[in-house]
Amino acid sequence: MNASSMEHMMRLLNATTDLAERRHTAKEIIEEVANPAMEDALKDHQTGKLGTYLNVNDPEQVVALIEILHQCLEAGGDLSGFITPIARLHHLDRKESEKTDTELYLQYRAAALLDALLAAEVPFPDEAVQLILAAGKRYVKDQATKQYICSIHWRLADSGVNISVAIPSLVTIFKNGETSELVQYSLLALWAAVRQGYFDTPIPDSDLSYQVWLKHLISSGTYKLKKKDEPNQLGIIGCLIETVRTYPELKGLAAEYLEQCKIREPKRPTTDFQHDLNHYFSLCRE
Repeated sequence: MNASSMEHMMRLLNATTDLAERRHTAKEIIEEVANPAMEDALKDHQTGKLGTYLNVNDPEQVVALIEILHQCLEAGGDLSGFITPIARLHHLDRKESEKTDTELYLQYRAAALLDALLAAEVPFPDEAVQLILAAGKRYVKDQATKQYICSIHWRLADSGVNISVAIPSLVTIFKNGETSELVQYSLLALWAAVRQGYFDTPIPDSDLSYQVWLKHLISSGTYKLKKKDEPNQLGIIGCLIETVRTYPELKGLAAEYLEQCKIREPKRPTTDFQHDLNHYFSLCRE
């Protein structure tokens, strides 16, 4: 698939605003061009220990193809047959320092498409879910890609997928808080994990469960409440309330962190956050 044919495909897809016609064009592109192009681009490629690809021969072409698929999805195209191949592309199974800028961008585009597919409530095959979870503990260099990965785990958890293997990395991302968006999406994923009971999952080859990460979630969340300009205050206090409700044995620890961070209970709450903070103090005293 050369550049001119790609441009032609894009012009076809964007030539009309009629939804039925766009859907039909997307179907044609998927069946006649994208499907064979993807098969050809990924033919005979090796996968690493995580099940994801080690590399691709022409990452620029694969990026262009993923971008076309993303537009096909927005036009109503059926991408169910591409989910597993895209999941194999969202982490090239090599060190981030060994990857070119194009390969890093490929990971970003693949993660963005997976997130869009989940947002569109397209069912994911078990194989694709396992590929995402297996790669959940790896280091991601790019912050925008990392944000999509957090969002993917949030959407998976909300749909009933146990994301416990990703809890340690999500807590670390939440604690480090490189951007407010990373804090937001890692928080959403962790909050969903609390609601779904995934912290109760036993850690492989250990007598412990992922509950050992709850104290880190509480301590990091409480520390972030100190920041008056924290844009995720409401979400953080909501997650902390959910956590101590679900695990009442942690109320004493939560109260200690409130004291250590010198957070005071509002006397006359006026904002939603202050009301929630009051409620949290009440729960910690029970």
